[in-house]
Amino acid sequence: MITKKLFTTCFVGAMTLSSAASLQAGEITLISWFSGVGSVAGEFIFPLVAANNDDVLGQSPNFLLVTQKAYNAIGPVDLEFTVVPSGGTTEYYIEEGVDNGTGIDWSGYRVELGFGVGADFVPSPSGDGLDFDFPDQNSGADFSTFFTDPLIENEDELIASGGVFPAGAFTTPPFFFSVDVPDGITSFTIRQQPIPVPEPVSASLVSVLGLGALTRRTRSQS
Repeated sequence: MITKKLFTTCFVGAMTLSSAASLQAGEITLISWFSGVGSVAGEFIFPLVAANNDDVLGQSPNFLLVTQKAYNAIGPVDLEFTVVPSGGTTEYYIEEGVDNGTGIDWSGYRVELGFGVGADFVPSPSGDGLDFDFPDQNSGADFSTFFTDPLIENEDELIASGGVFPAGAFTTPPFFFSVDVPDGITSFTIRQQPIPVPEPVSASLVSVLGLGALTRRTRSQS
């Protein structure tokens, strides 16, 4: 989690360096969210500090803050990022809060990179330069507020599991991860979706299923 001191340092440094017109490369300039299952309270894009800084060791100084994403149902939330390309790959650190207002406990959380939103969403193809700090993944991603299993980190997908994100809870500290934004694209999408805890099979349904199996065995033996 970013500390208050580090946050201040990033912000002041960003404001100082943003005056240099040359600092543009794979630069995110706008965030738009699309979803019928949730809302986003606020998005903050801090001025670009280090252009073309692909493969940062540790947290990138290029910082995005999304607070607070509130789900009211299980389903995807698409955040579309507008990009100004100019000549390289820029790594961003993204920190976001998440509220579980679905009334259902979650057993996991999935984050995916792609293009387009809603029914037009297409996963990011392998090797296109848009990725979760792949292949080095040395900036780290953290969903450990609620999920304890080792994070599954692929080029274009993150899956957190092993634990429960209870209904009514929210992330403190927030989730965070890093994204490499390449030159040559005008936008990309981060799709996120909670994975609900499976509903237990009711005793009555178990009885029905068991009776059906017994009936089939009886018929086969007669």
